[in-house]
Amino acid sequence: MKPIILGVLPYITLLLFFYHLLRDTNPSRAYVVFVLLFFPVIYSPDHVYSVFEIATYFFFFYSLRTDKRIFSKHTHRLTLYILGVMLIGTFLSDFIANSLLYIIRFLPIILYIHVLLYECIDDEKFLFRVIDLLKINLVVSLVFLMFQLALGLDFSLFITDNPNIAFESIRYPGIFQDPQKFAQFLSALSFITLIDSPSSPKFTRYKYLLFAFAIIGLFLTGGRAALLGLVGGIAFIALFSSPKVRAATLLGGATLFLAGLVLSSYLAIFNRGESLEKSYLVRYEIWQQAYKIVETYPIFGIGMGNYSKYAEFFLKDQFWLVDGQKVYFDQPESGYLKFLVELGFLGTFGVFAFIFGAIYNALKVFFIRVKDFYIIFLISAIITWLFGFYSVYSLGDERIIVLVATIVCILIAYSKRYDKGVVIIEQ
Repeated sequence: MKPIILGVLPYITLLLFFYHLLRDTNPSRAYVVFVLLFFPVIYSPDHVYSVFEIATYFFFFYSLRTDKRIFSKHTHRLTLYILGVMLIGTFLSDFIANSLLYIIRFLPIILYIHVLLYECIDDEKFLFRVIDLLKINLVVSLVFLMFQLALGLDFSLFITDNPNIAFESIRYPGIFQDPQKFAQFLSALSFITLIDSPSSPKFTRYKYLLFAFAIIGLFLTGGRAALLGLVGGIAFIALFSSPKVRAATLLGGATLFLAGLVLSSYLAIFNRGESLEKSYLVRYEIWQQAYKIVETYPIFGIGMGNYSKYAEFFLKDQFWLVDGQKVYFDQPESGYLKFLVELGFLGTFGVFAFIFGAIYNALKVFFIRVKDFYIIFLISAIITWLFGFYSVYSLGDERIIVLVATIVCILIAYSKRYDKGVVIIEQ
């Protein structure tokens, strides 16, 4: 029954998208709202295609009938640079067809970024609506996690379970297949809850409660890197806060640590089968092999999406056994190394220049114009993902790449609002 439901779900979601898009007078906003409103189900349950990709391509061709351009004055040139480097790396690779397929699947996020940037910069009310939609997704994911706790791990959005979820201790993946990705999702959105939206007073009233539930959910995923990212994000906020806030942060951190010690036997994050040292040694061996690939293909890499193909031919010990079948690794247990291996130094530079460029410009606004802590909260959300990204390439799931792109675009648009002369009282 479960495979049937998950098989039909993408088609139902797409039908709702077509209906939603064709009825709306503003297709661009309708597209963005759909992606975020149906966020939990825009993925691919069988990894062949995703609702996000099909919806984005349909929107692109549908938008050609209007006068509104997707690529406008708000177009981020770095995304086009990244695409150019990907294409060069693809045609230099040993697996051109495979890499071209991944580029076709990558194009939708570039289109999404440009549409989202234009709409958020154009209308501040829509910017806060996007923030509200992210909070709604956090609530939905936590409710889903509650059902998963009650009904068991079979209550999931994937046909095949990840081997990590029940390896000596249960790690709850929530709406994702991999608990590490769910951990990154929860840790990033926990900081988004701290941003008050003028149109949603209920979120403002319960924001600290929602923040706390997100942290509890993070403990249940067993995601150590994401927890470290959460600590890094909180430390970043404390760095710019008043002494009282810093003291409260230390007190809260100490309370959290003590609670973790008391409940360690019940929480997956403190009760995983393998030790930190063993986990590191396994990853270290994989990283060494990845470094050798980078040394061989330093500029353009081996081509987008080619790691699993490369492992199949040259790294034959990197595989999972799933239902008796070898499934080769599609990433070297590190998001950063995945980029370096597949995109080379030029492509990796473009990706992180997009992210850190947004952070740099936002901090300039914070220090020079106004001490708006919403900027710090948004940067903290990105920081916590950056920490978690070192241990797993999470962007293979469309929902994580949409989440990260959305937060970065919100940061860019929120910082640009001060170019319009917006002034607020210091918080």
